Amino acid sequence: MIRLQDLERISPYEWRIPADLRPDMRVPVRIFASRDLLEAVLNDKSLEQAVNVAALPGLVGEMLVMPDMHQGYGFPIGGVAATRYPDGVISPGGIGYDINCLTGDTRVLHAHGFTRQIADMSADWPGSRLTCFDLDALQPVAAQPVLWFGRPPKAPVLRLTTESGQSIAATADHPFWTPNGMQPADHLQPGDRIALYPFEGVPYEAPPTETIVSEADFSAFLRQNGKGASGNAHRQILKHLKTRGLLPLRYDAPALPYLLKLMGYLFGDGSLYFNSEGKGQLAFYGKAHDLESIRADVRQLGFTPSRVYSRPRDHTIQTTYRRYHFKHTEHFFRVSSTSLAMLLAFLGVPAGAKAVQDYTAPGWLDRAPRWQKRLFLAALFGAELSTPQTVSGHGTNFSSPTLSLNKRAGFEASGQQYLHTLAAWLETFGVETHSISIRAEQENADGSHSFRLRLSIRSDPENLIRLWSQIGYEYNRTRQALAMAAVQYLRHKLAHITARTAVEAQARQLAAAGHPTGDIVAALQGESVNRRFIERSLYEKRKSPPRVAADFPTFDEYLQSHRQGLGESGMVWDRIARIESEETPRRVYDFTINHKDHNFVANGFVVSNCGVRLLASDLHLEEARPWLDDLAAELYRTCPSGVGKGGMVQLSHRDLEAVLREGARWALKRGYASQQDLRRTEEGGALAGADPRHVSERAKKRGSGQLGSLGAGNHFLEVDVIEEIYDAEAADAMGLRPGHLAVQIHCGSRGLGHQVCTDYVQEFQGAIRRYGIRLPDRELVCAPLTSPEGQRYLAAMRAAANFAFANRQLLAWGARQAFERVFAGKTRGWELHQVYDIAHNIGKIEVHEVAGEKVKVCVHRKGATRAFGPGHPDLPEEYRAIGQPVIIPGSMGTGSWVLVGTEESMRRSFGSSCHGAGRTMSRARARKQVRGDALRRELEQAGIAVQAGSLRGLAEEAPRAYKDVDAVVQTVAQAGIARQVARLRPVAVIKG
Repeated sequence: MIRLQDLERISPYEWRIPADLRPDMRVPVRIFASRDLLEAVLNDKSLEQAVNVAALPGLVGEMLVMPDMHQGYGFPIGGVAATRYPDGVISPGGIGYDINCLTGDTRVLHAHGFTRQIADMSADWPGSRLTCFDLDALQPVAAQPVLWFGRPPKAPVLRLTTESGQSIAATADHPFWTPNGMQPADHLQPGDRIALYPFEGVPYEAPPTETIVSEADFSAFLRQNGKGASGNAHRQILKHLKTRGLLPLRYDAPALPYLLKLMGYLFGDGSLYFNSEGKGQLAFYGKAHDLESIRADVRQLGFTPSRVYSRPRDHTIQTTYRRYHFKHTEHFFRVSSTSLAMLLAFLGVPAGAKAVQDYTAPGWLDRAPRWQKRLFLAALFGAELSTPQTVSGHGTNFSSPTLSLNKRAGFEASGQQYLHTLAAWLETFGVETHSISIRAEQENADGSHSFRLRLSIRSDPENLIRLWSQIGYEYNRTRQALAMAAVQYLRHKLAHITARTAVEAQARQLAAAGHPTGDIVAALQGESVNRRFIERSLYEKRKSPPRVAADFPTFDEYLQSHRQGLGESGMVWDRIARIESEETPRRVYDFTINHKDHNFVANGFVVSNCGVRLLASDLHLEEARPWLDDLAAELYRTCPSGVGKGGMVQLSHRDLEAVLREGARWALKRGYASQQDLRRTEEGGALAGADPRHVSERAKKRGSGQLGSLGAGNHFLEVDVIEEIYDAEAADAMGLRPGHLAVQIHCGSRGLGHQVCTDYVQEFQGAIRRYGIRLPDRELVCAPLTSPEGQRYLAAMRAAANFAFANRQLLAWGARQAFERVFAGKTRGWELHQVYDIAHNIGKIEVHEVAGEKVKVCVHRKGATRAFGPGHPDLPEEYRAIGQPVIIPGSMGTGSWVLVGTEESMRRSFGSSCHGAGRTMSRARARKQVRGDALRRELEQAGIAVQAGSLRGLAEEAPRAYKDVDAVVQTVAQAGIARQVARLRPVAVIKG
């Protein structure tokens, strides 16, 4: 923790942390702040983060911190740092990103079906394969983490509990999958839908280190099966298995989980056989997409499967009851490998026709931990266990899942022993079964008889939940998805019955105390019980617990509502019942996942750049006042805002690529902009070097429907009155007149920009290892500027910035439309001209003077903004004499400022200034302290028209959640890195 005594005071508004405070610091840290503003951040990590940034390779000059500073991801928000070009680095955390965490007891689901607490994975996370969801294909996949970390929490910790009882504790900024995409915990509220994956698996147990297959025993097995030690086949088989890590084979071998799944499926809907020449082959049958999952696991073992084949089949089956005839298309693939076939046969997979031989379940699995038994059982169930379904005519009760086995006469006993072993393994999961049944089926053409053996699983809800949530179905997407929905349905059903049982007990207690029936009904009648239920509870004695209410949904009805949009992913929607503050733990934890959708499953939950534009008018406030409410309503309509809200235009893939390359110039071509708009936009509204090829498809998908939208959070559109002028010359050049209306638009690149940063934070985890970069904080991931990774990120970040420029341009067009509709024909001077558009979170290649030398650098501005001084060639001609306009939004309902850059900003802050007021409290804390409806009334009483998508979002942006913007602006003005031009006061606010 940085203390006040670690700082040198340079002036009333500047402080320095010397470079010798820590041996890894390359440059000192300069802080622009009054003493009050400085003391306000001593208890968070802002200054410690600044010191960490000062250790980045290639830094020049000083690491700078603006007065609106607060804690961020890696870099403090309000941080400015320049790295020498070309031998410096670029860091996504220095441009804008947020990261979030889970408490240490959170159970993370592994792709092999076991769970581990996230805090326990510090040593062996690199070898893990976690369950992740491909959110485009809507299916679970295995993904590797590229980073695990634990750290003190940087945001409040919230506990989310769903209506079915699932619970998780996470920092307020941790995203959860919702119908509106990934949303932070503190953006959620009771009643919101959230995605769950109800599969629980079992806790991880370390496997024994014993050997299952030794080379000596396997060599003997080969000899017994015609592969003598003297032959070439014997040597080749041993070699093939050794090179793949399959011989010797131990319980803790990385390959064993894949072998167990293949074995389970082969015991069911597959076959292993050897031809007349002794060559082994495996065949797998099933749905084409399920077979692809099996093929992937065969490749994991180092073998090459055939492609999936399809052929029509015409079947006739004669049973003792009737003759069945049906046609279908059969899908299958083969693996031609004698070495793999021999290994699986040694492990216990029956070779040849299973109905006419004795075999049982592999006995060596008795010593395996439950998660390994589960892999065998789940793959077998994927092939053979019946699909989850309700009893015919009763849509709320489930049939007993059944595993059937056909045996010819004389082999029934071994079949019974096989099913008894499976039942014993199921018992270790708490899953109860019925007695094994056997019945004669038919007489075969050769005169033999066939028998069907059946293992049925008890169908009480608790038993089925244990079966499907702990074991489930491998290699069968349809059955697994239905099972996950059934688990969640049964949890709701049990909660419903529990609630009815409790009401029944309460009713009887109240009756025993002498309360009239009418009063009891009035007190207890509700969602789960009606009057008739309460009366029956009082006057009839039930012999069993209450059943579900008549209006309780059937399973089919539940599927329609709770799987909508989730396909056969296995995810289901549940509703949040409550959100509570948790005691803040000492450390919290997270992963970065090597998958485009960057998510994983924790406790059953699916978890995982901006700027500002100022427009001005010649319309006086007093002329506009009668129509301010109408204006706010029209702006709210024309400028979409809020979480998940789409934009003004829907972009084709070609259009989106053009936006990413051309920025606001794309809008000019389509009539949404003027030449003056582009001239008065940083970089003319388009950063050169943007390349859509380096923006992921996931990022493009997130942005394709959001162009021309504000979003939520601290983004807004605000109508202001120019309250006071401080620099008449500069104000005149910008067209700012006292008492006239102006419009601020604060927004960025929406989900596209966030995803770009997510993608490259992930990619850079590997880069720091490849380039040998040592960092004091993992959040400072970076890559050399001229490296392939660094160049790709620069190209993608520029594309995201271009999206943001175009986004604000469309919103400016929408604001102009609103002004025209409200004021045309009523007043004059309502036309809006652009003052300036400036980016906030960005990295730019610029030339600055450092120690008297002109140096080309990459300037990281995170929560900071460019503030070029007078005469700079990058400024439009009308502003070169005054310096670049700098727009500083205040908190909602308070003032905002227009400044200009200075010669001092060029000399001392890489042409940079603050970008806003800066938060002092989290959104979650603001919601606790501020009621949205009360804040709305307060703003309206102050003469501010308000349009907001949610009262919750309004409360999050309350003025008390931010620093005093006047104090922040005074600091940069007194320090000389910006000059005050005008103060603005809001008269209408539009928020998501």
